[in-house]
Amino acid sequence: MRGVDGVDGTPGPHPAPVEAVIPLTLPGHDRASARAARRHVRDTTRSWGLPSRATDDLETIAGELVANAVEHSGSHTITVTCALSAGSATISVTDEGGGTRMPMAPAVPPPPDQEHGRGLLITDALADRWGTRRAGGELTVWAEVSLESLE
Repeated sequence: MRGVDGVDGTPGPHPAPVEAVIPLTLPGHDRASARAARRHVRDTTRSWGLPSRATDDLETIAGELVANAVEHSGSHTITVTCALSAGSATISVTDEGGGTRMPMAPAVPPPPDQEHGRGLLITDALADRWGTRRAGGELTVWAEVSLESLE
C-alpha cells in the first residue's frame, strides 16, 4: 500500500499551512450521506478552482470514506472536511469511532461479484497519501491529493 500514514494510531500528516477549511456534518446512519459528501466535495473543490482530475478523485474518495463510516461506525453524525493548502487538498471523514478496528485496505481485493470491500483500495489508488487517527473517541480517515502534478 502506498502513501499510508498514521494508520498505526500515530498522528497523520504535518500539512502545510491551511488556506481554506470547509466542514459538513451529515447523518451517520443514512446511506444518502455518501452522495451528499460527494456533492459537497465537488462543489467546494470546484469553487477553489482545482483541476478537474483532483476534483473527481477527491469526490470519489469522499464518497467511499463516508460510505465506510456509515457502514461500520454506528455514528449518529459524520463530519466531512475539505482542506486546501499549498500544493494539496485533503478530505477528512470523522465519525464517533464506533468501529472495532482501525480501517486498512485489504491485502487482497474482494471477488469481482462482491459489492463491498473496495473503498479503501479506491482511496489508496487515488490519494497520494492517506491514513487514520483516533482522538477524543473519534476516528478520522484522511486522504491527500497533490495538486502540483496535476497542473
